[in-house]
Amino acid sequence: MNALRGDVAIIGMACLFPGAPDVKTYWQNIVSKVDAISDPPPEWGAEEIFDPEAKENDRIYCKRGGYLGELARFNPLPYGVMPHAVDGGEPEHFLALRVAYEALADAGYLDQTFNRDRTAVILGRGNYLNRGNVTMIQHGWVVNQTLQILKQLHPEYSEAELQKIRQELKTSLPPFNADTAPSLVPNIMCGRIANRLDLRGPAYTVDAACASSLIAVDLGMHELISGRCDLALVGGVSTAIPPIFMVFCQLNALSRRGQIRPFDKEADGTLLGEGAGVVVLKRLEDAERDGDRIYAVIKSVGIASDGRAVGLLAPRVEGEVLALRRAYEAAAISPRTVGLIEAHGTGTPVGDVVEMQALSQVFGPRDGAHPWCAVGSVKSMISHLIPAAGVAGLIKAALALHHKILPPSLHFEEPNPRLALEKTPFYINTETRPWIHGGPEPRRAGVNAFGFGGINAHAILEEYL
Repeated sequence: MNALRGDVAIIGMACLFPGAPDVKTYWQNIVSKVDAISDPPPEWGAEEIFDPEAKENDRIYCKRGGYLGELARFNPLPYGVMPHAVDGGEPEHFLALRVAYEALADAGYLDQTFNRDRTAVILGRGNYLNRGNVTMIQHGWVVNQTLQILKQLHPEYSEAELQKIRQELKTSLPPFNADTAPSLVPNIMCGRIANRLDLRGPAYTVDAACASSLIAVDLGMHELISGRCDLALVGGVSTAIPPIFMVFCQLNALSRRGQIRPFDKEADGTLLGEGAGVVVLKRLEDAERDGDRIYAVIKSVGIASDGRAVGLLAPRVEGEVLALRRAYEAAAISPRTVGLIEAHGTGTPVGDVVEMQALSQVFGPRDGAHPWCAVGSVKSMISHLIPAAGVAGLIKAALALHHKILPPSLHFEEPNPRLALEKTPFYINTETRPWIHGGPEPRRAGVNAFGFGGINAHAILEEYL
């Protein structure tokens, strides 16, 4: 087998996305056009910093997003985790553990004998400040700064009174101690999964912003195709927290109307959300030999960076085109055999236009009266999950191929004229449709994930016949 090329089968999938505790519900929500975007749950703390007219750097003007809410509950005992290790830790560690278990179970390998020495765990995860580390900082610096201010404002307070205030402040916080500390270390997320599932191949996280989970897929494929591993659990996880909302508000990237409208004329920004998705990969020939259920086949993943652009955060057509072309060259597939694109589609006017320009350059102009390739974005339903966005799109595309259905995208009414859709082979699919296909080659789908800072990935999937 060529070490640089080989078909990889998706044999197991699990997810936890807004409005969807599992893959079955996720797919049902997609085909039923369920919008799972909402205001945050009360414990998220939005009201403390939300101001729709905000101009200060400590406020957010948008609080809507794709929240897990009650779906994020984690019972530690079935996974061999001590209960007192959870509260105060990073939620992503435990959501990823839960979904990894469920993915391996879906593949039929949770209780089955297989070579655990040759099984990898590679997950996309953002390294930005999250709940657990915020708690740690509050226990130290924030409490100390508060006491210093109190000393200045109230010099009459005794040391005993200040220590009592310190204790009250610390008691009001989630715990930070030796039990919770491991879940504040980023790479331990995959290490815990490997530990609990007794997997002894490579186990690590990758941070490539919004492209993280597709790059995790690519790395898992390389482990399989190179022959170093026989099984790979790959995907991504994200939890939405106020600090990252504050960053996006400073960049004016969030929608002020609280709605993601990919490729629409009225699109005014994106929304952020929470979720986790894991897929189990295996070399196609091995999956066929072992009688595994195969959802879809991954042909290749193309990756490229933007290089020098107008701005560090501005998307660049050339970088996205390079990622697309590398994917199709590696798979030896013509883009014109692809019938569905799960777009990055964040609903930012500049990003959507650049993405369509890149797709048009690679796919070529429309060569007839009618478009032939459907385009959609699951972000219109669950919001932008940043490091988990790519795997959310990958699972959607795999299910579309598996069920032979073209899934809809929401909130598209009139195309942004700058897209020049009428000149392209693409149409924005807004209804659930049977995937009619009469060509000589299998149904194929492409999945885009383009990251902040200019890292781009494109995956090509094919139906399993």
